[in-house]
Amino acid sequence: ISFPRGQDSSAGYVNISPLIAVIVSHKLATLNELETVFGLEDAINLYEIIAIDTYNEYQANERAKHGNNS
Repeated sequence: ISFPRGQDSSAGYVNISPLIAVIVSHKLATLNELETVFGLEDAINLYEIIAIDTYNEYQANERAKHGNNS
């Protein structure tokens, strides 16, 4: 694992798929749960939850930033 340098740099996951990484980092499931309890469709549904929540949060922040809270 190598970490990028600079203020605007962020590290990415190297040894895990992006789908799994997003779900685990958002704490909707553990890696063990994704390996033993949940299937692929469950993982995709969890990802959808994260995507929609993130989008809605972004939209709310944009409205607040521009003084439009509707």
